[in-house]
Amino acid sequence: EALPLYTYKDYDPKPCVVYIRNEDEANDFIQLLKGPLGFDMEWCFVRGRMERRTALVQFSDEKMILLVQEVIESPDVLKIGANIAGDGKKLYRDFGILPKSLLELGALAQKADNNFKQRKICALAKTVALYEKKTLSKGPVRSSNWEAELSEEQKEYAASDAHCALMVYKRLMKLADLEKRIVIPKELSTDITLPPVPPTLPDRTDNVSTASISTASTSGTDVSSTTALPNDSDFRQFTSPQWLRAYNLWHHSQRPLHEICARLRSPENPLKDSTVISYVIRALQADATLPYSMPRLKELVQLEAGSWQRHKGWIRQQENQAASHHGDA
Repeated sequence: EALPLYTYKDYDPKPCVVYIRNEDEANDFIQLLKGPLGFDMEWCFVRGRMERRTALVQFSDEKMILLVQEVIESPDVLKIGANIAGDGKKLYRDFGILPKSLLELGALAQKADNNFKQRKICALAKTVALYEKKTLSKGPVRSSNWEAELSEEQKEYAASDAHCALMVYKRLMKLADLEKRIVIPKELSTDITLPPVPPTLPDRTDNVSTASISTASTSGTDVSSTTALPNDSDFRQFTSPQWLRAYNLWHHSQRPLHEICARLRSPENPLKDSTVISYVIRALQADATLPYSMPRLKELVQLEAGSWQRHKGWIRQQENQAASHHGDA
């Protein structure tokens, strides 16, 4: 017997769908979501052509589904999906985001359900069929243009994909509870990280070493896994052109922050200070050979309080490594 088609509209409470194309609105709405979150993303795919950038990111809690076309970095909340580490790596390739707390549904099912015999990375459609007894829509909308403004059909498809991941998660946690199986989702989650740069680096023009491009570890016990991006000899392949533009305007042209914000978008609608600061930091993390002045970097980051809180750990790490590097010289 054919399973019914999955739609978020069948669930109570029926979540509202919020479709956002504006970065500031997305940042506001993301604060309203209560984790854990169902997670999915869409991009245009044409066989035989170069992979396109991520066009849409979906987050869902029980009450609201966000369809976001400005990618949001939200590392403090568990995010649930299928092949979610692959999605996390794509977000880094596309936007320089290093997602944290990514929970693979198949890995959770292996721990929560003794009868689950699938692989750790299991298709979302399979887990939905197993635990929700429904089938996911795989019609032509799946390969439609996700970079254009979304149609109602695209919105429902995208919303259901994120929502079903959360529903499967909740079903598995209830099953684990019934079977008295101890499952701690955070311990099964994955962080996307960059591998450390080898400690022997060429001297930098400003005598500042940035030997590490790893992100700070999560607080608490170190039980979650990490998924590192490829340890190539050339990390610069992951450097976004926008990061380098921000870095060049700040370091080489020595332009003020407000001017960089305007030049990277438009004077009428400049980027946020925190976004440009993040671009500069990401450029330095991705390419350890880029020269810079540590006093100027600290001055830049301290212009925006939230950015300082976010990046001060990495900056202090670079200061300590620079001191150690010069002490060994």
